[in-house]
Formats: sequence, structure tokens, C-alpha cells
Amino acid sequence: MHVTQRVVIKGAGFFKGVIEGIEHNTGQVFIEEAFDSTKENYKGFRTVEYKCTDSELVQPIMAGEFPITAEVDLELSATKRGQTIVVKRIKPIEAARPMPKAA
Repeated sequence: MHVTQRVVIKGAGFFKGVIEGIEHNTGQVFIEEAFDSTKENYKGFRTVEYKCTDSELVQPIMAGEFPITAEVDLELSATKRGQTIVVKRIKPIEAARPMPKAA
């Protein structure tokens, strides 16, 4: 199943290279998500890591400053071991407003 969402990306990372003879090409983005408002013990936001299809998806957004607001396409799939979510597309929209500094 594919889902498109407007999100705040707080950071990103990638790796493209060889480790012990095995080629790796990975990327991840860190997306701000609100806690479930029905839970009494949690309030506010958290940052969740999402895997990307590869490093080429992440590299274009690395040149700018974070956080950014972006439109992302997510692919959700269910397996015997649970649900997996992979970012398939990132379309930067604008710089997100910075969080207020702690007093």
C-alpha cells in the first residue's frame, strides 16, 4: 500500500560503500510524529527513523538545513514479522520553523 504524507524531516543519513565485500546502499530519514493523543502518559512529538530505498533518495536533501517540510511517499507492507515502512520519494517543500529554544 502506498501513502503520501506531508511531514517534517528532522535529519537524514546515508551510506554507500562496501563492507566485508558486500555492497551497501542505504538511506534513512528522521521524521517528526505526534504521540497518540488517546494515551494519557504521552504528549508532544517524537522523531522516528524510516528506511529509504537507497542513498540517492537522501543525498539531495543533505545539502540544505534541517528541519524541512516535505511530501513523502511511503510504501507499507505486512510480513510475518510485522509491518515495514519504506520511504520511496521525498519532495522538499520548505524549511520548517525551528523549535523554540529551551529556557
